[in-house]
Amino acid sequence: MRLNDLLKATNSFSKNNIIGSGRTGTMYKGVLEDGTSLMIKRLQDSQHSDKEFTSEMATLGNVKHRNLVPLLGFCAAKKERLIVYRYMANGTLNDNLHPVDDANKAMEWSIRLKIGIGAAKGFAWLHHNCNPRILHRNISSKCILLDADFEPKISDFGLARLMNPIDTHLSTFVNGEFGDLGYVAPEYARTLVATPKGDVYSFGVVLLELVTGEKPTHVSKAPESFKGSLVEWITQLSNDGKLHDAIDTSLLGKGVDNELFQFLKVACNCVLPPPKERPTMFEVYQLLRAIGERYNFTTKDEIFMPSDTGDADYLEELIVAREVIELTQTVCGESSADHPTQRVACRPFLTEGRPRTVQQLATCALVEV
Repeated sequence: MRLNDLLKATNSFSKNNIIGSGRTGTMYKGVLEDGTSLMIKRLQDSQHSDKEFTSEMATLGNVKHRNLVPLLGFCAAKKERLIVYRYMANGTLNDNLHPVDDANKAMEWSIRLKIGIGAAKGFAWLHHNCNPRILHRNISSKCILLDADFEPKISDFGLARLMNPIDTHLSTFVNGEFGDLGYVAPEYARTLVATPKGDVYSFGVVLLELVTGEKPTHVSKAPESFKGSLVEWITQLSNDGKLHDAIDTSLLGKGVDNELFQFLKVACNCVLPPPKERPTMFEVYQLLRAIGERYNFTTKDEIFMPSDTGDADYLEELIVAREVIELTQTVCGESSADHPTQRVACRPFLTEGRPRTVQQLATCALVEV
């Protein structure tokens, strides 16, 4: 796309057109002469030549999934590096969960669950089925956009590579920048290496935002003396046997308490400190899909199998959505959502890093102590 057209569409990148900003650059809303709305990402500090940038765009242009923001075009002119996406009418998940105007109505649970499942599916596809496989490395509620039907669309996938041409395997961080505050996996400060389990941790924080309604770095329901993060607050509640108190009160008492608690448990397992104890992104998707089965958010033709897991037996022992929920209820008895005093530890769904049977997974899903 031509630079002049994009300048005109954004009023020369006017501040009034900004709809978001982050580590990789600033997103603008643009309107073409025919009235078509676009989102235009203006990258910052890209070190690629025009040829390298065009090559990377050709690769990203082939990365297509219903839960990824569609890439419509790009522009490399002078020092500008611009990426053009389809416009998402409902903005970011962050804007919807944490509106500036507190008078805005809280998101319904069915919408939050739909967003969690769809985003998990998109991230799982990037991790397990995309070729080449892509680590996002900057997951937050700001990078999950919502279309007119509140279908989640992941943005900024693959952009970390554009910021560092030496980083050919999407494994190391740029200038020690790990991502947005509150979403960064604890091991990153030590290793400086991005991993799939690091993405899982960041997505776990997003899941906590969905079920608690709280921000990653500021917990409104916590005591005034509490200065920690959302993950630290969740850990404290779990240790005190009050994990149920974390759930957004606007969602409780509407016949979905069990779903809320199951969802919260999945989120807790995503943010476990040891990376090997966190589920894979595909496992997260399957667990969330099981919770939302009655809503028919997904269809059979959308279910995929992860490729190249390195474990020949793993494909035969993947989670069967219905069995996970039924066995969890059988093993654990009544729903813990009905028993606020029951303590649920943030224990892993995994056994030695990977669920070996559906029965083991269900047993690990809820631990009463």
